[in-house]
Amino acid sequence: MRRTAALGVAAVVAAAAPVLTATAPADPGATPPVVTTPAPVPGPPAEADTARPATAAPGPSAATADPDVGAGADADADTGAPPHGRSREGFLVAAGGAAAGRGPLLRYTVEVDPATGADPAAVAAVAETALGDVRSWGRQRRLVRVDDPDAADARLVLAPPDVVDALCAEAGLDTAGVYSCWNGRIVALNAWRWATGAYGFPDVATYRLYLVNHEVGHVLGYGHVACPAPGATAPLMMQQSKGLDGCTANGWPHP
Repeated sequence: MRRTAALGVAAVVAAAAPVLTATAPADPGATPPVVTTPAPVPGPPAEADTARPATAAPGPSAATADPDVGAGADADADTGAPPHGRSREGFLVAAGGAAAGRGPLLRYTVEVDPATGADPAAVAAVAETALGDVRSWGRQRRLVRVDDPDAADARLVLAPPDVVDALCAEAGLDTAGVYSCWNGRIVALNAWRWATGAYGFPDVATYRLYLVNHEVGHVLGYGHVACPAPGATAPLMMQQSKGLDGCTANGWPHP
């Protein structure tokens, strides 16, 4: 992938009803609508699911205990319950928490740029479905969702294409307005791709499971791999957003 100038902009992950709607899977080479919005911490920069091949980089060091959680929240007027917090960059942080798996601890947040119009709780439900499944990374890591970005090892942020591009450029990654990445502290999820999916996936919900698990794989230090043979199940860390090369779509590290 080509390197771009790093930008000073700081950077989510299905069973829930789609947060954003779409009518058909996306052509991998399609151009998303331009969305402009003000844009807005662990491990070195890792790979992006980008238009160009990438090389692997390790994820963050494992923590040893579950954190105390609790970001500042916007209270519900009727119940007093916090529907979400707000990060220092202005992202909406899904409230509450969830845990799955066993092994070294990885803490993550689920955050949404308000410009996407997505519901943080619905996006968090997708992330929990993806990461909580027995076919996911819980076989080797304890995955704990927290609601304090400062306590997270990785922040999953759903954002418009221009914001994702800026966040990924911080790590020298070119996401071309249509891809997502892990920039070393933020998993920047492209909202256009989240809404439209990718060619070869049966539906958008299945694509979202792939997207979450694939990018968390980068957080854990896994790099890209190729389709092993026509007709084979695509490895999770294959860049399936770009095409399947004869493989069948797959969203799990342990299918």
